Amino acid sequence: MRIPSNKIADIVQFFRAELKNDYEKEEIETFIGYCFEEYAGIERVNIFLNPNATVSESELLKFNFAIKNLKQHRPIQYILGKADFYDLKFIVNPHVLIPRPETEELVDLIIKENQVSSIRYQVPGSKNQVSGIRNQDISHLTSQISILDIGTGSGCIPITLKKNIPSADLFATDISKEALEVAKQNALQNKVSVEFFLHDILSSNTLPTLNLKFDIIVSNPPYICVSEKKSMQKNVLDHEPPLALFVPDDAPLLFYEAIANFALKHLKPMGKLYLEINEAFGNETSLLLQNMEFKNIIFKKDINTKNRILHCTI
Repeated sequence: MRIPSNKIADIVQFFRAELKNDYEKEEIETFIGYCFEEYAGIERVNIFLNPNATVSESELLKFNFAIKNLKQHRPIQYILGKADFYDLKFIVNPHVLIPRPETEELVDLIIKENQVSSIRYQVPGSKNQVSGIRNQDISHLTSQISILDIGTGSGCIPITLKKNIPSADLFATDISKEALEVAKQNALQNKVSVEFFLHDILSSNTLPTLNLKFDIIVSNPPYICVSEKKSMQKNVLDHEPPLALFVPDDAPLLFYEAIANFALKHLKPMGKLYLEINEAFGNETSLLLQNMEFKNIIFKKDINTKNRILHCTI
C-alpha cells in the first residue's frame, strides 16, 4: 500500500493506520513531526493547521519509504540520517549508536563541573567581567583543560563538550574506522576541532601517537550483557552496532577495567574520570575503581533515578 494522495491529512492518516500495531500513539506522532520537518520543511504546528496543503511527488516518495522502514523497526534517526543531542544535530548511521538522553546527562554534568566561564566576577578596578570566583582563583580561568573521550561513536560527547567548553582541547578514540569517519563529519558540521584516533582500548592502554596526559577522561563504553538482549527492543537489536553495545556475561566490567588502567597512565594528578555505567553493576564498578585507588567516587542518578553515571578522581 502507498499513501493515497500528497495531501498532509492523507499522509498523517496513513502514518497512523500503518504504524498503530507497532508503536505507541505518542511515538507515531513524533515520527510524523520529524518526517514533515525533514522531508517537506513543514514545522509540526503547521501540519494540523494546513491539512489540505500538499507535498511534492518526490517528498511523498520519501514519506512512503519512511513508513516502510519504520514497519521494519528501523530507528527513525537512521531513516533520517541524523539525531538531536544537547541542542546539536549529529549525523548517524548503523556504524554508530544513536545518542541517548542518559549520555546527555553525562555531558551536562561534565559541562557544569568544568565550565567555569559561566559565572561572573567583577575584577576590582576593571571594566571587564571574568568568571566569578575569588581573585586568587582567576588564573585557573585561562588554563586550558584537555579531555579525552574513549569509544566516541558519533562523536556526540567530545563535540558537545567543545561547543560548551570552547577553551578545552578535545580528543577522541574509537575502534571503528567507520565510526570515526562519522565523528569527523559531525565535527565539521558542528564547526569544532576534535582530534580523533583509531584505538582499541582492550588491546592497548597507551596511545603511541599521542604523548599527552588529560585533565578529564570520559567514556560511554559497551556495558549491556549478552543475556540482556531478550529484554531489549527490536529496533536496537536489529539495527544498532552490537560492537558498541554488548559485553560477555562473564566479563561485565571488561571495558571499565581497561579504561581505568588507561586512566591511571593518562590522567594528570587530580584528573577526573567520568563514566556511563550499567546500573546493575554500579557497586561492582565502584569497587573496581576503589581497588585501583581512584578517589572521590560518586554516583549520579539519571532521569529515571538509576545509577547511570559514575565519576571519580585519580
